[in-house]
Amino acid sequence: MKQVKVWDFATRTFHWLLVAAVFVCFVSGEDKGLTFIVHAYAGFMVSMLLVFRIGWGVVGSRHSRFTDFVYSWAEIKNHVLSVLRFKPVHYVGHNPTGGLMILVMLAVLVCTAATGTFMVVANLAWLKDVHEALGGMMQVLVALHIGGVIVEQVLTREKLVQAMVTGSKELPEDQARQETPPAPVWRSLVLVAMVVLMGVSAHDQTDYGAAISSFSARDHSRNADRD
Repeated sequence: MKQVKVWDFATRTFHWLLVAAVFVCFVSGEDKGLTFIVHAYAGFMVSMLLVFRIGWGVVGSRHSRFTDFVYSWAEIKNHVLSVLRFKPVHYVGHNPTGGLMILVMLAVLVCTAATGTFMVVANLAWLKDVHEALGGMMQVLVALHIGGVIVEQVLTREKLVQAMVTGSKELPEDQARQETPPAPVWRSLVLVAMVVLMGVSAHDQTDYGAAISSFSARDHSRNADRD
């Protein structure tokens, strides 16, 4: 067996920053005051992280690319069946079921971030119910994702969470020889710089801070009128 770097630094950093940002969104879902400001900016952070991940899914390291974990329905079905038999097929990167879950979670997060942003910036209050429904769906997906990781880790005895911290997995010699080096750090830094510039530009052009305060005040007023 040999220790091999499977998850590059950019992928691991993205993963844990997204976990933190989504968690903040979950616990700050109020519609007024400082809590709403925190929620809105955590959502903005989620949006920027998603832009990075989509880009990194194209130009990143081997196991971070979409081409590495987008599987056919037949492969997904076979993997599910292997799990139900308590003999899951081993994959170095994301397995077919995990890959599908990641795509679904990314899609739901994109929709959640988009509805939240348009709700605030364009003052589309009717999107609030859609945004909250997507947030509830995301909570279910997160629970399923955590459950899937636990099941996979128990059945395969792979240290999946540890691998997402250290980036390394212990692989048989034959599999280790087939692995390619992670993408160079400069590539992720260029992408980060592009995303930051895009985020700053979007924030300034939409006057995001003022839009948050304005929406919060109007939404609070609407709620007061209904009461």
